[in-house]
Amino acid sequence: MNTARTTAALLVPLVLTGCATPHTAEPYARITRIADVNALVLPLDAYRATPAQRGTVQRAEKTLVVTCLGRFGLRADLADPAPPPFAQNARRYGLADEARARELGYSTPEISKRAPRPDLPPKVRQVAWGDGPATVRGRQVPDGGCMGEADRKLRAGLPPAGLLADRLAFTSLEASERDSRVRAAFARWSTCMKGAGLSYATPMAANGDLRFRDARKHHVDPLETGTAVADVRCKRQARLIDIWAGVETAYQKLAIARHRAALDREQRALDARLKNAAQALARSEQTG
Repeated sequence: MNTARTTAALLVPLVLTGCATPHTAEPYARITRIADVNALVLPLDAYRATPAQRGTVQRAEKTLVVTCLGRFGLRADLADPAPPPFAQNARRYGLADEARARELGYSTPEISKRAPRPDLPPKVRQVAWGDGPATVRGRQVPDGGCMGEADRKLRAGLPPAGLLADRLAFTSLEASERDSRVRAAFARWSTCMKGAGLSYATPMAANGDLRFRDARKHHVDPLETGTAVADVRCKRQARLIDIWAGVETAYQKLAIARHRAALDREQRALDARLKNAAQALARSEQTG
């Protein structure tokens, strides 16, 4: 890397142009400080449901399924969907909250310690999923069961929402991980971790350490919290999240430009699904 680029790397906001090879060119990326990952918004988020929106759709699905089951004289205790534990991008680049790291290490008790969902009785499950008799109590079971019926009502003839956007968000994360600018930030992070007596090549390796594997009976110990705190501090020192988010933003903008028409169709489908979900919930409240 030349002196001009090295100097530029110290500036805020930071501009990273990447290195070209005969086969690939890393896109221009503008890097700014991410003050709060909970508020981080990436370009493809405009085409994806937020955690709160997914919760709305899940509650509407539950309402429609319960109504459907009632037509067959069936009742079930369907648990409400669990509230989203994190903002959309809060954990996208790994742990970033030092206070949380000091208390919980890498664990996510909001997920691992959730109460298990109750098992549905066999007859209810068959009608809910449509994998039993074609008729029950003289009524035709909908194609795909009550779950299939609920999905069709929420989609209202439109294609599934968010599939392409979610796939592109996954591939943009993978592409950014391979980007030379992010790899250089990983190297700086790794050097910082070695200063704390810890040897990991990337934050994913620390987060995925089998000693810290989260589970219902997982016990967070001082080794895990110490590693997690060092991880967060080294991310900050290496400006890892700033760089990673900026680089992934560049890849997502490229993806949107290439797939805009299909993404716009998905966005219309998502808007319709959310509208139908709100209407289903409103009807349930009126009749409840």
